[in-house]
Amino acid sequence: MSEWTTLRCAKCGSGDIWLMCKGDATITGILKCGSPKCKNEHPFTMVNNILHEFLPNLPVEESQKLNSTIPVDIIEDIKEAERSEYLKCHKAAATMCRRAIQIGLIDKGIPDKPLSNMIEDAKDKGLLNDKTYILAKSIKGFGDIGAHRKEELERGDIQILIHLSVKMLNELAEYPTRSTN
Repeated sequence: MSEWTTLRCAKCGSGDIWLMCKGDATITGILKCGSPKCKNEHPFTMVNNILHEFLPNLPVEESQKLNSTIPVDIIEDIKEAERSEYLKCHKAAATMCRRAIQIGLIDKGIPDKPLSNMIEDAKDKGLLNDKTYILAKSIKGFGDIGAHRKEELERGDIQILIHLSVKMLNELAEYPTRSTN
C-alpha cells in the first residue's frame, strides 16, 4: 500500500504538502509554498513513492542578486529561467534569458525590433560599454540557440548564462531610463 509523504516549507515552516507517487514512476517538480508571505520554491524528485530530493531553494538563485530597481516582469523571466534550468529545460532557460535582456533594453528606451539591432542601438546610445555589448551579444546567441536551433545546451552553459544575464541586467539598471525619442 502506498503511503503519503508530508513536506513542510523549509523557509517558513508553514503548510503541509502531501505527495504520493503510485507505481514505477519518477516525479520531478517545484513546489511553491502556499503562504502569501513566503512563496518559496522547493525543487523535489520522488521515485517510486520515495522522496529522493527536497531542496530548500532552487540550486541556481541568481535572481536574488538582481538590482532592486529592475522591473518585476524581468525578474520573473530570470526566475523562470532558473526553474527551467532545474527541470533540465535548457532551451527554455536560454530563451527566457534572451527575453529578459530584450525587455531590459526596451525598458531603457530602446525601440522593440530584432534583438541584434536593439543591442547595436544601445551601444550607439552609450547604454552598453564594450564589455556589456559583448555580453549582450553572447546572451542573444545562446537565446537564439534555445529559440531557433536544434543544438543542445548543457546545464553548465545555462548556469553561466543565467549568471551573465543577471550581471548584464544589473549593469543596465545603473543607466537611467531613456525616452524613445
